[in-house]
Amino acid sequence: MLGNIILGFIIPVLIGGWILRRQPKILFVFYPLGVAASACINSVGFNFFWNILPNSNNQSYTALPMDLGIYPISGCLMMYAIIKKGVKPWLAIVITSAVLTLIEWLAKEMGRVVYFNGWNIYWTALSYLLPLAIAYGYGLLFRKLFIHSEL
Repeated sequence: MLGNIILGFIIPVLIGGWILRRQPKILFVFYPLGVAASACINSVGFNFFWNILPNSNNQSYTALPMDLGIYPISGCLMMYAIIKKGVKPWLAIVITSAVLTLIEWLAKEMGRVVYFNGWNIYWTALSYLLPLAIAYGYGLLFRKLFIHSEL
């Protein structure tokens, strides 16, 4: 569990916090969305499609560091790249999804993630791609609703 905390929460939050320290609006807007999306997807996934180590009675507890760390921070960094650095949205979405998929594939190869019921790395990529695209759409909607925001 210590590995999950360090790799899934502490390192991503330190990196993300350092990069986003001058853009708190991005964190305030997109971090809660990332936490909610990650928790929802993992809740379904743990019941039907995957398991992560260490095993516990409540798999959501095991994934909590990732739900609060790497997943929402990677979404915030993607939005930072789009909004502040001018990266093309679909390029940022695909790259972020590919990086998260690669990280999960490495965890799977190391035996830290187990798939079942037909789940595979391609479904994993899609499970990252769709929420990231939704986050981008949420950002567009947020900008339209709050036109005076300098997000």
